Amino acid sequence: MKTSRKYLCLILVLAFLGCKPKTQKAEIAKPTESKKENVEIKIPKNVDSDFKVFLNYFSKDSIFQISRVNFPLKVMEVDENNTLESIEKTISKTEYTTLDFEYPKDALTREYDKYTQKIKTNGNKAIIEIRGYDNGICTDFFFEKLNGKWFLKSWNDTSD
Repeated sequence: MKTSRKYLCLILVLAFLGCKPKTQKAEIAKPTESKKENVEIKIPKNVDSDFKVFLNYFSKDSIFQISRVNFPLKVMEVDENNTLESIEKTISKTEYTTLDFEYPKDALTREYDKYTQKIKTNGNKAIIEIRGYDNGICTDFFFEKLNGKWFLKSWNDTSD
């Protein structure tokens, strides 16, 4: 009796592990690169139809996010040694830290780090403007739709 229970449990575990959700292959590379790496991830069919749909998924799925960043990413940030000047930095895929654009309900009522977030779209371009409330936060994130897909192109962080 114990042996048949073990076999039944083993069969159930194997059956469970054998079930796979439907997936699509995403190409991880800049749209202009010829060499691409195939990775299976779940991508909603309408992910690029509307920027807000894309941004929601971009914020929630790190693998998808990395597949939709133009690497090497060139960004402008305030020079840590000289707070009056901005410098261009290049961020590689290995140095990149994922971003979360989910706007929390308490963003303007919290005690510290209050901010607003505006999304501006114009055709195949979008900008996310993040502005602090009495705290010096000031960052713009630039996205562009290339070959029908949205990509993070750059950002400009002038926070002080």
